[in-house]
Amino acid sequence: MTSAPAVFAQTADANGRAVTIGPLSVVNIADLEFGNIIPSGVPGSVFIDTRNGNRTSTGGVTLASGAAGRGNFIIYGGPNQIVEISIPGSMTVTHTNGTDNMNIDRMAIGNGNRNFRTFVRGFLGTLGIYQLTVGGRLNVDGDQEAGLYSGTFVMTVDYL
Repeated sequence: MTSAPAVFAQTADANGRAVTIGPLSVVNIADLEFGNIIPSGVPGSVFIDTRNGNRTSTGGVTLASGAAGRGNFIIYGGPNQIVEISIPGSMTVTHTNGTDNMNIDRMAIGNGNRNFRTFVRGFLGTLGIYQLTVGGRLNVDGDQEAGLYSGTFVMTVDYL
């Protein structure tokens, strides 16, 4: 006669999340991320292309690993509804120390392989959905302070 092996039980915690969406909603799927960069004594920039999400740099900026990509949004409304969408042309991101900043300019809205600058009139189609992306250029000073920079911008959607 043999005995049964000992039984071990373990527990784990997990989070659940859900988002309810109304008929006229804007949902942020992904943030505009410039990723990790290495500044030098020479100013430069990092560009996120709204059309394809490619990240490039100029001047004294070296691209490093880390999540980078264009912002991604979905607009929900009625079938075949027309919307007008706008964003600012620039914004500021601030270091966690509260004093150092970088400017993002050349912000643009995209849809597919198209770039609409800061304004687009979109057609929601039969499903009432319009997907768009946001890109721009991060301007990095020579010897930019290392650390995390963040900021927000306002997207305005007018349902016509």
